Amino acid sequence: MNDIAGIPYFEAQFNKDGGLEDQINIRAGVTDLFFISHGWLQNAEAARDFYRKFFESFVAVAQPNDLPGRTFTIVGIIWPSKEFDELVAVSGVPGGTQGSASLKAADKASQQALEEKLERMKEIFIQPAQKQTLDGAKTLLLDIEDKASARQEFVDKIRSLLDPAAANSEDASDTFFKDDGNELMKNLKVAEDDLDDEVAGAGGSASLPLGVGTVHAMEGGAASLAAFLSGFKAAAMNLLNFTTYCEMKARAGKVGKDGVAKLIDKLAPQVNRIHLIGHSFGGRVVTAAAATCSTDKIKSMSLLQTAFSHNGFSKSMKGFFRSVVDQNRVKGPIIVTHTKNDKAVGVAYPLASRIAGDKTAAFGDENDKFGGLGRNGAQQMGKDEVVKGDLLDATADYAFQAGKFFNLEGSAFIKGHGDVTGKEIAHAVRKAVRG
Repeated sequence: MNDIAGIPYFEAQFNKDGGLEDQINIRAGVTDLFFISHGWLQNAEAARDFYRKFFESFVAVAQPNDLPGRTFTIVGIIWPSKEFDELVAVSGVPGGTQGSASLKAADKASQQALEEKLERMKEIFIQPAQKQTLDGAKTLLLDIEDKASARQEFVDKIRSLLDPAAANSEDASDTFFKDDGNELMKNLKVAEDDLDDEVAGAGGSASLPLGVGTVHAMEGGAASLAAFLSGFKAAAMNLLNFTTYCEMKARAGKVGKDGVAKLIDKLAPQVNRIHLIGHSFGGRVVTAAAATCSTDKIKSMSLLQTAFSHNGFSKSMKGFFRSVVDQNRVKGPIIVTHTKNDKAVGVAYPLASRIAGDKTAAFGDENDKFGGLGRNGAQQMGKDEVVKGDLLDATADYAFQAGKFFNLEGSAFIKGHGDVTGKEIAHAVRKAVRG
């Protein structure tokens, strides 16, 4: 793919440590350079499909002379992300079913689901020692219900897969690394009554796969974000899902900081303006790049259903990416699409609240300590730093201003986490590019 809708397209492939696989040399005469990053995906082809659809919409909404004299080039970022199971595992059996046969069947299904999950994690943790650790965790599953020592050892093995350097308080990952393993498992043993309606299924998103093999879904089927596992096996599944989230979070930040930022600085002298676009964990990729690179040519940043803390830019909450604001890293507007229709972007936060000791498993709203940017927009900001508004149709105008965040509530047009390639979002990005 050499172009998208007539715009030259180059691909920047990074490894998990942020190393650029091949050098990129853009053509002369480019005024505006786009860097766009996918989030959690299974393969590069899915990322390319996302980029193609987005920029086809971007070109389709162009109006005569809206960006006169501009010549564009796209750099599509490809980084090794993986899908993770979008669920909260519940300790129990559907409807409180009793009887030894039912309980035995539930336990067998739970064991199988965990074994399958541990196998899938080998696609993320690919080193021989890491795979050996995952196999060792499997051997503890038979004792995890009855022995605190097995639960402690299981947690220790799984946490050893991660680099704790990426932990912080915004998603309780700091507590995840510090807590006693057995206590952590107790906190992650979620009961059905602990779920709020959204997680349990009311108003849920039918597009979210449970991904746990034969385990029973919550009442309501695929509209739920929860699934039943027996006893402490539910806690084990929650631990594994949070571990996968932590790895993808760390990887996205590293790719942005150590890879994309360097490429931006290399290419910046050849262009007049740079624009950053990130979806899901890709929002973390481009934000980390903005915080790290040295160029002053970043003129807009568009965070589309982004999967990091809604307090990530907050001064009062010591947000991880506050430097982007304080150092004026983006010279133009920063737009943030968000909607409660997007359940996937907040999937880590019901678990974060449990890890932090809150007995409720709920999606954090805008007033909660734990909540996702793509769910609530940028929160706990200074009064002059953020503007609240709606994502508008593809013919409307925006009054975007340089140096401010624009929280665009998108429920009218965004029906789920991946619904970010429509003309309405492309139109908003185009207006932000105009400055």
